Amino acid sequence: MLGKLETVFSYMAHFFLQSWPVHRPGILFLADHAGRLLKIIPLQDRQTWCPSCFPYLEGDTIADDSAAVPMRALRTGQITTGEADCPDGTVRLGAFPVKENDGTVRAVIGLIYPAADSDLDLHSYLHGLEPLILMGYDAYIQHATSEIVMNVNRYDRSGALIKSLIKQIAAIIDKGYCSAVKLSDNGTLLPQERLTTEGQEKNATHLAQILPRFLDKPIKPMVLDDDRTVIFPVYCEGRPLTALFLHIPPEEADCRYDVRDVAFLQEVGEKVSYSILRAAIADELRHDARKKDLLYQLTKKIQASIDVNDVLEEIMNSIHQFYPYLDAELFLTVETNTTLPVKPLSFQSGESDVSVQAYLEGRLVVSKNDAQGRPMVVIAAPLLGKQGIYGVLQLTANELVSVSDNETAYISILAETAGTAFENAQLYQQSRNLIRELRLINQMAQQLNRSLNLDEILQFVTKTLLETFAAEYCAILRRMDDDTDKLVVISSSTPEHVGKVVSSQEGPLADMFCSKQAMILAQPEITPFSLVPYTSLMAVPLLREAEVTGVLLVSDSRPHYFSFDDYKLLEIFGQHTSLAITNAMLHNEVERMVITDNLTGLYSRRYLNDRMRQSLEQDPFGSLILIDIDFFKNVNDTYGHQVGDEVLVQVANVIKHCIRETDIAARWGGEELAVYLPRVDIPSALMIAERIRSHVEKETVPTVTISSGLSKWDRQYNHNMSVENIFHHADIALYEAKKRGRNQIRLASHG
Repeated sequence: MLGKLETVFSYMAHFFLQSWPVHRPGILFLADHAGRLLKIIPLQDRQTWCPSCFPYLEGDTIADDSAAVPMRALRTGQITTGEADCPDGTVRLGAFPVKENDGTVRAVIGLIYPAADSDLDLHSYLHGLEPLILMGYDAYIQHATSEIVMNVNRYDRSGALIKSLIKQIAAIIDKGYCSAVKLSDNGTLLPQERLTTEGQEKNATHLAQILPRFLDKPIKPMVLDDDRTVIFPVYCEGRPLTALFLHIPPEEADCRYDVRDVAFLQEVGEKVSYSILRAAIADELRHDARKKDLLYQLTKKIQASIDVNDVLEEIMNSIHQFYPYLDAELFLTVETNTTLPVKPLSFQSGESDVSVQAYLEGRLVVSKNDAQGRPMVVIAAPLLGKQGIYGVLQLTANELVSVSDNETAYISILAETAGTAFENAQLYQQSRNLIRELRLINQMAQQLNRSLNLDEILQFVTKTLLETFAAEYCAILRRMDDDTDKLVVISSSTPEHVGKVVSSQEGPLADMFCSKQAMILAQPEITPFSLVPYTSLMAVPLLREAEVTGVLLVSDSRPHYFSFDDYKLLEIFGQHTSLAITNAMLHNEVERMVITDNLTGLYSRRYLNDRMRQSLEQDPFGSLILIDIDFFKNVNDTYGHQVGDEVLVQVANVIKHCIRETDIAARWGGEELAVYLPRVDIPSALMIAERIRSHVEKETVPTVTISSGLSKWDRQYNHNMSVENIFHHADIALYEAKKRGRNQIRLASHG
């Protein structure tokens, strides 16, 4: 029986009271299948009669003994009558069982009244209750339907209307759940637009379990699953609107829907169809207006935008507004710097198969398949431009979804509009990047050509790299001369890294040194690097005569931070940097050759003179050792000039090892050498001169000796001392040492 027992009973009682004699007292009551009293109605206004043998109130349970007429009716399912003697007189009792269609006794309607002066045939009278019950039931249905129609007419939006409708139907039928699923124009289900009275997560409901059976085919009225599922499609003026579902979950094993439930659902569906149509039309008008407005705003913004990232962001925001039940992804065939969920379009078999098909065929593709036992819908729309296809907009639903032709057409328009805008923004961005790159290359070339100082070049390149790529770290590494597998940091955005040594076979550098090609990486878990932690990294080799002499490196902690354009620009930077460093090093080498003796590696006489003049201006005192190799002509005559040169080199090396870095050793001419010791007094100079003399005698092969003349100057005593005077005094002392037998040191006298 449809509805709550007490509600239907109240409607039936109205008709019963009209047939009951006005002067006769009595009590009409309703008890459920367990004997619990649900409703008690006195049959007279202001009735005072209340038999002591019926001492019950609503909510009490009737005593179950053999004499209890209502309980016998519940057990037997038959009309039962009887009498009972009470202290206040004999009463007559009758009970009428209320049955379901399958004969199950659901409740009992009871009647009790005084037996005195009664000529009522109680058994026959109870038989007459059945049409009264049906009349009450019909009145209840009509009232309930009218109330539902009145309630739903208060809503002008379909969602709120349908939610109110199914809630009221579920409360009246009082079995299982009531749900509603929107219908497409061809009468098929749109499962993403569904509402249910179940209080569970959308995809975990009983409705979600039964819906897959009815997808992709027009819905018709039907009763299924052994009377446990009822479906009624609501149409109005030939237009499909929504499908109403009554469904009983497995845990309610004993419940079934009867013909009254089905009839009620149909009655309500037909009566509310105009209300649903009205709300649906209003929704569509609002939705279409919103779509047109959003499309206009989208088109206006993306056509005016010159930023690719703005274009992509506006597309994704619009998709989320229109289709919140779809997950949107962008598969692109061009590089772009964005924080949105953009993926490269891979033509290998995998997650983007549908998008690859849409890209290759240049049309929208809808795929419906099963992913691990769950239905999945994938919509792929190519981003079409005038000059090509720039990617694919892929929409995925991992739930029950059916997208109408109107929606797929709109998605296609949106993707094409986005493709055109993306193309415009991409071309503009490319032109800007090209101008920026050319300007940067020109500025860099001018700056690098302006200076031959290596430190200035390294500082400029490091600063330019950081500013150009807005990266967190950059460094310039050079291969060490004494170890071809080691690289030393010669410049870095982190000054503490300068001088740090790394292996050329480590992490991301190994492949680059092997291939001699630039690289771009974004997988730190595969190629870790001890110099600096990174997520994105670019590196180019610095080449000289086809050999890798160093590395230009830029890194950042943000994933996929560098674009392909950045990579190509860094390659150009690498070429200019390599050339500039090579020129600076060659210039340094030329400068070194100008101030250095090619044979001995000692400074030239000119350089020594210049440094001594600086010392005379800046220092308080200094000393000069003038050295001559004894009998050097005999060495050349005996062993040849090649051995003579080797002896010169040996003596020069001894001098280098015996002096400080701040001291200046030079080849004065022929076999004569000189050592200037700034800020060194005579006693210390004598010790150094003796150390040089001793080591030369011990370490040269063939053995040679040296004679030395030592002179000094002191600002305190020699105000007008010149370089020539210092050399003159040292030369006199040297002559004295040679005159006195050689292999000795003589100190000049300053008169």
